[in-house]
Amino acid sequence: MESVPDGHNVESQNPKTMTFTRRKKSPPGASEKSGKSYVVSVRLNEEQYKTVQEYCRKSGRKLSDFWRHALLNAKVTAIATPDDMAILRQIGSMANNLNQLAKKANEAGFKLVEWSLKGLSKEIKTLYTRLSYDWRHN
Repeated sequence: MESVPDGHNVESQNPKTMTFTRRKKSPPGASEKSGKSYVVSVRLNEEQYKTVQEYCRKSGRKLSDFWRHALLNAKVTAIATPDDMAILRQIGSMANNLNQLAKKANEAGFKLVEWSLKGLSKEIKTLYTRLSYDWRHN
């Protein structure tokens, strides 16, 4: 990155795609004093940005302080643990088996596959109950 006299940095040498970013002027040693040396960017649409601005106004915090407080104090919930994913795969394969059994039942008559359907149904219910409990209590 090359510096130019007007306080901008040149990010690209190609004149057609040359982009500039404003160099931030901070007091010497500012990042060392605060201990904050990483910058995190977030993309928002206009409605989201207005909402965040309103939260900042109500809380009396600067935007960076608001984000830092929100991120560090938020409860993070995993979408699905590896165990949950294994259970979901198991349920998927059972559902596939259930579809195959339903096809056979339609072709040959329900009584031939009734016992398989009941057993598979119990297994699916057990896994579903376990997964539901895990998600509600995490």
